Amino acid sequence: MRLMLGLAALLAAAPALAEDAAPAPAAVALLGPALNVSQLDREVKFYVEGLGMKVLMQMGQPKRFETMLGFANDPRQPGLILMSDKTASNLPPKAMGSGFDRLVIRISGLPQLVAKLRGMGYTISDVRDVAKGYTMAFATDPEGYRLELVESGKAKGN
Repeated sequence: MRLMLGLAALLAAAPALAEDAAPAPAAVALLGPALNVSQLDREVKFYVEGLGMKVLMQMGQPKRFETMLGFANDPRQPGLILMSDKTASNLPPKAMGSGFDRLVIRISGLPQLVAKLRGMGYTISDVRDVAKGYTMAFATDPEGYRLELVESGKAKGN
């Protein structure tokens, strides 16, 4: 609990600590962790029936599928993303319960952020359309953790 309060205080103070901070694209919300799962139905049952979460959105193809879960009825609120990827042959074997895949962060101004990070020498993918008006890019932090940077726009056709 003390760690969470300290982290919250640090995050609240961060803007005041920045020197000559130019306006930059901003993260708007942490969406939640993305977990690799081998049996999606079993996991959905646990989180939905067991913990009371709701299925907020599902997308992808049958062999590479994402299920977004949350407690609120709003997919913009933090939640959990279950990743079912039957095509992945390049993922390292995982120990039971250590299926962490990446952090997913909602961003505004994604193309500008990609350019900024590249300019700083960081590795980041191109921005690409994914589904339902969302665009995304993958980045890797200095420790090697994967981040999925997501920007939601108006869904095509609306």
